[in-house]
Amino acid sequence: MIWNRPQNSAALAWTAFACCACLVVGAMLWLTRSVVNTEHDRAQAEIRAELQERVRLSLWRLDSLGASILLEENSIPPHLFLSNPDTTLPTLARFETPDGAAIKGIGNDEALARCTSLLPGLVSVSNKKQQREEQADDDILELEPPEKESSVKDEVPVPQTKIRGGQEAQIAANAIEAANRNKWLSEAISKQNLGYGYQADSSKVEELAESSAPHPSAQPTPSALEINNPISEFKPMWFEGSLLLIRRGMTITSFAQGSLIDEEVLKQSLLQEALRLLPNASLNKPATGTDDSLILASFPLQLSAGDIGIAPDSIPQSIAYSLLAGWLAAVAALLTAYFLISNVMKLSERRASFVSAVTHELRTPLTTFRLYSDMLSSGAVREEKKPLYLGVLSREADRLSHLVENVLAFSQIERGSARSKVTEIEIGEFLETMRERFESRLDTASLRLEIKDIPSVRCTLDTSALEHILFNLIDNAAKYAVDSEPPVVTIEIIKIRRGMEIHISDHGPGIPESECRRIFRSFHKSAEQAAETKPGIGLGLALSKRLARTMGGSLTCRKRSDGKSGAVFILVLPVL
Repeated sequence: MIWNRPQNSAALAWTAFACCACLVVGAMLWLTRSVVNTEHDRAQAEIRAELQERVRLSLWRLDSLGASILLEENSIPPHLFLSNPDTTLPTLARFETPDGAAIKGIGNDEALARCTSLLPGLVSVSNKKQQREEQADDDILELEPPEKESSVKDEVPVPQTKIRGGQEAQIAANAIEAANRNKWLSEAISKQNLGYGYQADSSKVEELAESSAPHPSAQPTPSALEINNPISEFKPMWFEGSLLLIRRGMTITSFAQGSLIDEEVLKQSLLQEALRLLPNASLNKPATGTDDSLILASFPLQLSAGDIGIAPDSIPQSIAYSLLAGWLAAVAALLTAYFLISNVMKLSERRASFVSAVTHELRTPLTTFRLYSDMLSSGAVREEKKPLYLGVLSREADRLSHLVENVLAFSQIERGSARSKVTEIEIGEFLETMRERFESRLDTASLRLEIKDIPSVRCTLDTSALEHILFNLIDNAAKYAVDSEPPVVTIEIIKIRRGMEIHISDHGPGIPESECRRIFRSFHKSAEQAAETKPGIGLGLALSKRLARTMGGSLTCRKRSDGKSGAVFILVLPVL
């Protein structure tokens, strides 16, 4: 196996670049994804926190209205309960019964029949519930030191600080708020003193009595037993799928009073307090195993927040701009590295091509010089042949001189140290001075020069650069138009606006359109091409194009316009 060092070095360089590019792109993708996910999680956490804060505030508002309804019901004296006072609580029926006796009440027949079927079990359940609550209150009183009495304000209690944390923090905050709401409701109801002997506000009793009885003479009045014996507060509860409000009291015997609540109307009435914060909220019967912190303290209804209509925020502009800047920087760095490596590789390839081509171009004339000089010095050449040998040596010397001049001129242009000497000339006279040199070069290829009628054009140019360009074009025709038919190289001058065109055409094989741009690249010949094609290192046309640019002109190539074979080089120069 043949080890090609330059090609393998290039492959290693490109492989290393590809690996680095993959690492950079992978790192940027990971960073972008991490930032986007983090921002998405933050936005979702903000939405959850906002939802929980709205839920807590809504629960306070709902319980505030629910508490006012319960306080209003608890302020109704037992002897006025069935007088159907106009209260806020939406009821289907009100009922009252001594323990074990038939009920009496007000409401439609269907609702009263419903109450009659529910009452025996309801009284038993309410007794047990009341005992459990009283025992729990006693335990709390034994375990907790007495707190300083606080006044119940009319406005809704609102948390003083916003809790922004994870899901566990929000759950803990909901539990704390639920305990605060229950405590607040208990304190509010205890202010009515309905659980420690009936001591309702006399003005409230008179107001309810006046509004409920058609005639003042028919108003029932509380008895002494009713006033001096304890009456519990109303307790809302679910029983057999119905929402009821029930309380127990004692005169001579125990009795129960209650209301069958129109739950749908109650839900709609309560939800009006929360719709601004939770547009899609709903109240439902609590299900087993649900979050108790979302159950109202006033009524056994669970709040379902629904969708609050807040979309996650897009990525902040500062972060988006930072990511964009990072990507642009990464892409710019990769592109810069790509072009740097590419140019380095091209430079290395051009250097190798230049060395190979120059080596090949120098080998032939040096070999000729050595052979012919040895033959002339040894006397092996007859006298009549000496002029021929000396002519060959002269042509090879001119060839080497032209090669060296091109290399030196190209080197000066590359370093930016080329100096131009501008003089005013008449183009026809200038071409005549160069005719002999052009014809001498074409004679070596059996070609002749034809200069068409030249218009009178005076211009200010760098004559040395113009001479270099024209000779390179003549030399190129001499190399590639050998044995052309007709064997003529033509120079033609055409005046154009603000300038002139110098056309140099031949009848050689021509240049394909795909190659018309490549031939102006410096060192476009490889070592193999230099060995297999005409002499040259691929520098003359590149140097000519650059010299034309330094004079403010251009150099292009195209096929002949008359349909014949051959190539036409067009040098465009400004006329100053």
